Amino acid sequence: MDSRRNKREADSQDISRRSLLLAGTTFAAASAFGSTASAQTPQAQQLPPPTNTRPAVAEGVVPFKIQVPDAVLADLKTRLAQARFADEISDANWDYGTNLAYLKSLVDYWRDKYDWRARERQLNQFDQFKTTIDGVDIHFIHQRSKQPNARPLLLLNGWPSSIVEYTKVIGPLTDPGNGGLAQDSFHLVIPSMPGYGFSGKPRERGYDTDRIGRMWVQLMARLGYPRYAVHGSDWGNLVATRMALDDAAHVTALHLEGFDCVGTPSVSGGAAPKINAAVNSAHNSGYQDIQSTKPQAVGHALSDSPVGLASWILDKWYTWSDHDGDLEKDYTKDDLLTNIMIYWVTNSGASSARLYYENRHVNGVLATAMIVRPDGRVTVSTGCGGFPSQYDRRANPLLADTPDARKPAEARYNLVDFKLLPRGGHFPALEQPTQWMDHLRAYLHDQR
Repeated sequence: MDSRRNKREADSQDISRRSLLLAGTTFAAASAFGSTASAQTPQAQQLPPPTNTRPAVAEGVVPFKIQVPDAVLADLKTRLAQARFADEISDANWDYGTNLAYLKSLVDYWRDKYDWRARERQLNQFDQFKTTIDGVDIHFIHQRSKQPNARPLLLLNGWPSSIVEYTKVIGPLTDPGNGGLAQDSFHLVIPSMPGYGFSGKPRERGYDTDRIGRMWVQLMARLGYPRYAVHGSDWGNLVATRMALDDAAHVTALHLEGFDCVGTPSVSGGAAPKINAAVNSAHNSGYQDIQSTKPQAVGHALSDSPVGLASWILDKWYTWSDHDGDLEKDYTKDDLLTNIMIYWVTNSGASSARLYYENRHVNGVLATAMIVRPDGRVTVSTGCGGFPSQYDRRANPLLADTPDARKPAEARYNLVDFKLLPRGGHFPALEQPTQWMDHLRAYLHDQR
C-alpha cells in the first residue's frame, strides 16, 4: 500500500514539474469553425474524472464543437455543380491515378446526397477541445472512459487521414461493454496535427514530426497523464517514435503499424527481384516527391477545387486499402467524404502537405532520404502490427512473421510483439476495426 501511495505522490510531483515547463503557453482564439469556451460541456460533467488525471478541462484547454459555416457548404455545392473533369483513356482503371467513373459517381453523391450536418453531429458526440502548444492552436478529441482505472492512450494518424480514422473504435475502446474486460478500457486522446483539420496552421518553417512529437508530450502532461501508451499510423509512427525517445519515463508502451515495422517485400519462391521493388516504389511514391519538394504547387489546386482534393486523396485510399478493386468493400461513401470534407472545410490541403517538406528538410537542408526517421533506438516496449495492403503490395506481399521480417524493427525498437494481420490496409482502425482493436488490446494488456 505504501509503495502505491509513494508512486502516486511521485507521479503528482512529476506532473507538477512538467507543468512548470509549460507555463507561459496561452490559449489562442478558436478557429472560425466554432469553439464553445464554457468551463465544461454537459456531457463532460456527467463523466467522472479519471483517477490519474487533473480535472476534465485542464488549464489552458477549452471545449470545442465543429460548426462549419453555412456559407462554406453553399460554396462547396456550387463548386461541385460546376466541376470540370479530366479526360481518360480507355481501360485506364486506376493505373493512371483516380478512376474517372468512380470520381464522378462520388462527386454526384457528394453534391446531391451527402449530409455533412449529420456527420458533423456524429463527430460532435465526441468530447473535443482546443489548446495552444508551441504557438499553434491544437484541436483534439479527449474521450474518457467511465472505468476509473482506464489507461491513457494517444492515437496518432497521418496523411491523407484525419480523426475519422479512429471514429469506429472510440466507443469500444473507452467502453468495451458486452462482457468486455475493464482493463481493456482506455482514456483516448486523438489530436489533429498542426496544419491538419481543425488544428491551426504553422506560420513558420520547422514543424516536422520530431517537433510534433515534443508538442504531444506537452499535451499529455497538460492533460495530467503521468503514464500513457502511444499508437501511431503513417506519420503517427514517426511522431510516436520521437515521443518514446524523448519521454521514455512516461510512455509505457509504443504500438506502431506500417513502414517502420513490417519487414521487406517478398514473392513466393524467394526474395523479390530488385526491379519489382524499385518499380513499385516509383509507381506509388510520386506524391511524396511533390509534397516534400513543392507542396505549394499542388496545394493551390487542393485549396481551389474540391474535386481535385478528392481525387488527390482518393488515389491513396484506393491504393493503400485491402479490396478487390471495389473501394466500397472497405469504406462507405460517407466515410470517404467525411475525411475529405475535414480537409476541405478547413482548407488544409496545402498545410497538411507541407509536413512532407518539413520532414525532408532537416534544419532547412534537403535530406537524402525521402522520409527522415528519428535517430536512436527506442527502449520503450514496442508492438508492431503489419497489414498486407498498407501500401500497394498486392503483387509483392509482406513476409510472414519470421526472424528476417523482424530484423528491421528489432534494430530500432525494443520489440516485444510483432504480428502480420490477415486483412487490412493503411487505415485499419477504420477498415478492419475489430481486427485492429484485438491486436492493440492483446499487446497493451501486459504493458502497464
